Amino acid sequence: MTQMTRKILVSLAHPDDETFGAGGLLAKYASEGAEISYICATDGARGTISDEILAEHGGSAEAVRYAELDCAAKVLGFKNVYKLGYCDSGMMGSEANSDPTCLWQADEEKVAAQVGEIMREIQPQVVITFDPFGTYGHPDHIFIHRATVRAFNAIVEEGAGYRPQKLYYIALDKWLMRLRIWQARLQGQNPRKIGKNNDIDLTEIRDNVPPVTTRIDVRAWGDAWEAAARCHRSQLDPRQGINRWLRRIIERSQGLQRVYPAVNSGEKIERDIFAGVVE
Repeated sequence: MTQMTRKILVSLAHPDDETFGAGGLLAKYASEGAEISYICATDGARGTISDEILAEHGGSAEAVRYAELDCAAKVLGFKNVYKLGYCDSGMMGSEANSDPTCLWQADEEKVAAQVGEIMREIQPQVVITFDPFGTYGHPDHIFIHRATVRAFNAIVEEGAGYRPQKLYYIALDKWLMRLRIWQARLQGQNPRKIGKNNDIDLTEIRDNVPPVTTRIDVRAWGDAWEAAARCHRSQLDPRQGINRWLRRIIERSQGLQRVYPAVNSGEKIERDIFAGVVE
């Protein structure tokens, strides 16, 4: 009897979302034989990049970000990377949100159709995307969440042929956000204004963390996660500033919220995203 090929489609917004958001989990499943495909909706070109790194890629921010993504995808063991090519929309409320070529200004139905086409092509059992708040309120995260959920639901509702079996949102730990807020205050920082551009609000993130229904042990894949993070050297790693041994404690597991099929009241924490998947 032929063993089922396990497939995961991860649909996120930027080069680095795959690593900083779920690097340990994706390295784990790839090493165990699952086929990982990644949809990267934008070029990530609004990210702050040093002149030195830009110069290495002919001054192109897009080239920097895509080269870093290719590096991380190789480290994590992805089979496919799909680059939709929309322009980065920048943080919510920035002038970049008005750029007609950015993802935030795109036609959601069109983007959902693109995601759906890829979904039907590779036929993953499991789909992973952002939660409705987009982890930290980034417009591109919110947009690709909506487009991916729309594509997923459309295929499920067709009721014929291929159907994805499980949908997950990346879920941070609320206690970890409390720790980051405490750390910021201890360092004399305003937890509502964190990051290179002071545009990350840790308290808002904490208040919008989705419930964790699924927790995957990723301790054995810490080195791969670390190596993939180093690929994205132009970007501020959200894991920076945390002692390495403490990071390994914090990153013992990856939290997710399973939204399809819905979690039953009293259901125990799920320990494998392929639990219940059938051929």
